[in-house]
Amino acid sequence: ASANINKGRLLFRNTCATCHKLFEDGGNLGPELTGSDRANLDYVLQNVLDPSATVGRDFRLNTVATRDGRVLSGLIRSQNDRTMVVQTVNETLTLDRDDVEEVKVSDASVMPEGLFEKLTDDEVRDLVAYLASGTRKK
Repeated sequence: ASANINKGRLLFRNTCATCHKLFEDGGNLGPELTGSDRANLDYVLQNVLDPSATVGRDFRLNTVATRDGRVLSGLIRSQNDRTMVVQTVNETLTLDRDDVEEVKVSDASVMPEGLFEKLTDDEVRDLVAYLASGTRKK
């Protein structure tokens, strides 16, 4: 009842929106949250506290080593015989398949663990309240 949804929205923008979109704000690396079960506290806690517990195949961390020595971490958005599209936190890269030396797929999510550990109890409360809210602004 004492949660501040406006503060929660700001926390979302600073903590989650790099990767997740909610109410048309945010990035595209992680799943879209607007239609998720985010009003369910158990769902939110499970996904934030242990993001790798139920990670979908499309959101597993991929490590791509290139022949020129680069190592990229992110999601493989698409691939064919000639190219591979890798989305990192900062950019989307189209690689020539001949330039890719190795790809390792992890069981881990690209979402880092411990996100709540960086927040105060009040900030966690505000962020969870914003996530559970039904509209962009309150």
